Amino acid sequence: MIIITTQCFEPNIGGIESLMTGLAENLSSIGKEVLVLADGKFSSEIDKDRKYSIKRFYGWKPIRRRKKARYIEKLCKENNIESIYADSWKSIEYIEKKEKKILVLAHGTEIPKQYWSIVLNTFRFKKNRIIKSYESAYKIIANSNYTKDLMQASLKIDPKRIQIIHPGIDVYQEFISYEEREYVDKITKNKNPVITTLARIEKRKGHIYIINAINELKDQFPNLVYLIAGKGPYLENIKRHVEKLSLSNYVFFLGWITEPEKSLILKNSDIFAMTPITIGESVEGFGMAFIDAAFHGVASIGSDSGGIKDAIIDNKTGIICEASNQSNITSNLKKLIENEELRNELGKNGKKLAEEKFSWNKKIYEYIGAAKT
Repeated sequence: MIIITTQCFEPNIGGIESLMTGLAENLSSIGKEVLVLADGKFSSEIDKDRKYSIKRFYGWKPIRRRKKARYIEKLCKENNIESIYADSWKSIEYIEKKEKKILVLAHGTEIPKQYWSIVLNTFRFKKNRIIKSYESAYKIIANSNYTKDLMQASLKIDPKRIQIIHPGIDVYQEFISYEEREYVDKITKNKNPVITTLARIEKRKGHIYIINAINELKDQFPNLVYLIAGKGPYLENIKRHVEKLSLSNYVFFLGWITEPEKSLILKNSDIFAMTPITIGESVEGFGMAFIDAAFHGVASIGSDSGGIKDAIIDNKTGIICEASNQSNITSNLKKLIENEELRNELGKNGKKLAEEKFSWNKKIYEYIGAAKT
């Protein structure tokens, strides 16, 4: 049996949720017996038809995490456990690690940055908790070179214990309804180019820079449209910004979307744009959304923040801009809008790279292999 212990899992939406769900799905698809220990209340509608088992834990977080750890201890005594995959150090903190093959994933956002040294005495307790969890794991799986370097610099973890495995991805093939197609077609009809951002709407994702670029370019390209899908704490801020700039004819908010809708929107897009910045401890550890776009043959505009350079090959699968540099972002977006041949070339290269390097049917064996080396 393989155990996956995670705070992030479907039906919740997000990059880590998609990764942990994909890991469970694909371990099961190659014949592994999988048990997922996830947060939240069990739903027969969501959980019952899986090819693997799910047990949910809910309640106050400190108690929930300890209950889950005790349950793992019990499972390990009663079953032959091949390995345990955890979504972060928090999910293994209370497990007795002795003789257990625990592989813990690291994404970048949960790792303290070097500037913590300024206030180290205040945060020393938490930092020591993080280090203790990581050091007791069998192996650490980092999602990018940035995350691996950050762990070495900030936590002084031996690089030999860290293996980089970029997240896997599958293109969603579920039937797309007529209503969904009609809705997207209505928004994108006679529009060119269609620029899209699919992400949780928070300040660090950089929506504001794309909106500002749209404002600067709209007179030159009156048929462009910018689609923003997702929800988050910064949604009302950017809505007000769009109203202030009188961009309601150019910027459309799609809200929360399903996986089939996401696939449909990307198929109708010309450019995927997301230019994150780093805010405090919050950083883009990798940027799975860029790979999602690449799978659909869509060229990307990204930034040099966090681990995005592992997701976009600059001037081959997309263009990497200087984070928070508005003029640089605007000029590069204009470059892609003007040059359809370049967009197509970048999209073609991205699709090839995504299929060869990031598809789950290949990626899953990297996760299996990490438990054997």
